[in-house]
Amino acid sequence: ANLGRDLFFDTRISASGRTSCASCHLPELGYVVTEAHPINDSGKPTSRKSQPLIGLGHAGKALIGWDGRSATLEAQTKSSIATGSMSMRETSSPVKVEIIEERVKSDSGYAAKFNAALPGRPIDVGAIAAALAAFERTLEPAITPFDRWIAGDETAISAAAKRGFALFNGKAACVACHNGWRFTDDQFHDIGTTTTDQGRGKAVKDETLNFAFKTPTLRAVAVRAPYMHNASLATLDDVMRHYEKGGIDRPSRSPLLVPIQLSDAERGDLVAFMETLTGDGEGAKSRH
Repeated sequence: ANLGRDLFFDTRISASGRTSCASCHLPELGYVVTEAHPINDSGKPTSRKSQPLIGLGHAGKALIGWDGRSATLEAQTKSSIATGSMSMRETSSPVKVEIIEERVKSDSGYAAKFNAALPGRPIDVGAIAAALAAFERTLEPAITPFDRWIAGDETAISAAAKRGFALFNGKAACVACHNGWRFTDDQFHDIGTTTTDQGRGKAVKDETLNFAFKTPTLRAVAVRAPYMHNASLATLDDVMRHYEKGGIDRPSRSPLLVPIQLSDAERGDLVAFMETLTGDGEGAKSRH
């Protein structure tokens, strides 16, 4: 994990030598960025907003990514370096992975750290991905006002937030997908967003999963605007209004998405609750 932390912030593991994992996953923002379409290593905007990494160490065997195309964090990090956002795949003369591996090997400090962390294993993109994944699994959500309230401090959150939590679990039924202490079911749902991105449906070639994307954690949600896979909703209030309407009615839309009616006060209470899921001045922290 310590080796992975060094690699996470090192631009040398990208094709251009200018992009690091942290370029799209900032610690202070819950390990995402605010840009709707972050710039990849080729200097072009990505098609989707980056996903938060916090809490993934507790996701078990859940698939990784908006469309779940990676079975593990190791596969996801390796893909980013070799063919994804940290590679120069759109250029006419892409940098081979071997060049990236050589940069890391030639650093004597890295050589010693790899030998200590992964003794006997060659320093290649697989080992780099293994270390990065080990670090990413240590990225824990911060302790939040909500956590302090659950632990017994009645003054930790406002009356509005308490009402919002009741709505979240009741009338608004947000908990149907945003459940557990990480507030995600790690599943894929079409929630009716306006998009041409087929998401999980394209990844697995299943039309019933068209426009379905992974439920993101709500941890650190207040610092992660804009929202959705395509950053199409600017504020949490906009998110609630989207769910009230139920989004676009189409064959793949989740049966869990039922239009509801909320008053301005109820909508405000739900937002107040979600804002309690972010730690003071901190999006995430590492166990290490």
